[in-house]
Amino acid sequence: MTLVWNVLNRNHDADFMSHLYNAIQKSESFKITSGTNFAIGFDTNAIFRVGLNGTKGADAIDYLRTIHNGPVVLPGQCVQELWNNSLAAVEPQAKKISKAFANLQNETTGIHQALGAAGQAVQDAVENLLIEHKDWVDPASHETFATTLEALLDVATCQFVPRSHFYSLSQIRKETKTPPGFRDHSTNHGDFFVWADFLYSLATIDTSTSTATVFVTNDVKTDWSRNGVAHPILASEATSVTGTPFVLWTVPDFQNYVNELST
Repeated sequence: MTLVWNVLNRNHDADFMSHLYNAIQKSESFKITSGTNFAIGFDTNAIFRVGLNGTKGADAIDYLRTIHNGPVVLPGQCVQELWNNSLAAVEPQAKKISKAFANLQNETTGIHQALGAAGQAVQDAVENLLIEHKDWVDPASHETFATTLEALLDVATCQFVPRSHFYSLSQIRKETKTPPGFRDHSTNHGDFFVWADFLYSLATIDTSTSTATVFVTNDVKTDWSRNGVAHPILASEATSVTGTPFVLWTVPDFQNYVNELST
């Protein structure tokens, strides 16, 4: 606990300048390969989507269950966000969007018949929209979400930092635009606690055999990353806790990594 507090509060020596230089140069100081033993954690948005995308999603979950031999972290903050955002909010919203898409698809059939080629273009656009957002429309996606949670129950470590102890720190970091979360509303400290819980979870488990640390998020705002490169402060903080290089992945990055293992 002390280590994580000191790292987040700048009471710990770290090589910030090197991480800044590497980020600006977009240099990959570490490449995750098939032989890499690494610790991995997941943001709330990633947990909801990691099992989607057909066989790639299924293979990603199977990888976590049976192949990955490093630590897996589910930050404590994500547990309540999964209920608040995904279970309590996403499911009703998905039903609403699904109905809207169905109505839109019915309407475009008539447009196609009335307007010929122009109507066909509208219908094609709607069909592409349905394909792109299938995870909002297909009820099976929620079954996949349950499968993802089952896998994480089997393999993941989940810890919380004390909220009252860390709350003042979250405010200071927000005011000084310290990542993650400074792009969110001033009263929203969720990203900070996701990150703090992630680091604390790493600090409480044995990472001695891991040679890298990965965090998977689909949040691409600049308080997490820029053009696919992790914010240098995040990279520095993670390395300070684990002693290993830090890599930020999106869900497609993780799925592609798993897919490449079998090719």
